[in-house]
Amino acid sequence: MRPAGGKTPAKTPAKAKEKEPWNKTPMLIKDIRKISVPTKNMDRECLARLKAAGVPYQLFDNVAHVRTPVKPGTNKLGGVTYRRAWNNPDAPWIMECKTVENLILAGPKLQKWGIASMYWNSAWRVSYVKGKNVLSRHSYGEALDVTAIDGSFGYATLVNHWNGPANKSRALRGVSAALRDSGLFNSVLTPAHDAYHRDHFHIDSPSRSHQLAVKYDVKSLEAPGKPSPTPGATPPAMGPDSRRDHELSGPPPRPWEPPRSRPRHY
Repeated sequence: MRPAGGKTPAKTPAKAKEKEPWNKTPMLIKDIRKISVPTKNMDRECLARLKAAGVPYQLFDNVAHVRTPVKPGTNKLGGVTYRRAWNNPDAPWIMECKTVENLILAGPKLQKWGIASMYWNSAWRVSYVKGKNVLSRHSYGEALDVTAIDGSFGYATLVNHWNGPANKSRALRGVSAALRDSGLFNSVLTPAHDAYHRDHFHIDSPSRSHQLAVKYDVKSLEAPGKPSPTPGATPPAMGPDSRRDHELSGPPPRPWEPPRSRPRHY
């Protein structure tokens, strides 16, 4: 039925569906929290190996999709320094424990190619594989993107030096050769793979068949209990306000002096 005047009311335009962000990390990072003891389903053996190898790390909980999320407390893994690339200053340095372990194992193999540093711009990142409705290995903390390297050959970026000059190109190709030949990672994508990787290496899926050669004890990860007091031990020193009766505990701080040596107003 037409309204008075014979005019048809204009149709209200349909609200456009909001596009889902390709990178959900900024929305999820606020939910993570630091913990000191691994939770039930975490990879305790991997954590124990890192501890036994003297690799410092911060353990996290509630990191989306990551089983055993750690932030290395050092940027040197296996003798190779991992530097943050300039183009992603806010990327979290968080990875699955096994990824960290395998990067440590890869260090000596990369050093054989004269590589001193790897410049990364993405580790844990909740996103999808390009063009697919499938979570990237970044989402599980099992991938690292590297945009440049440095070492005896100077500084080399993939976008500028993959195809030359010879010394830098050789070093860049040495990274993929070293990682592929080692079997430490199941996938190493380079500019030779497709146009999406023209400016970075994509290293993912750490192999579980390689481990640090260290003696480790999973029980060392448990929170230490309060030590029981030793009989006869001297109690710990107390602050100035903890005792108001001015009684000394333990021996006097200096030998007793006779009254004649004290000031008259004492």
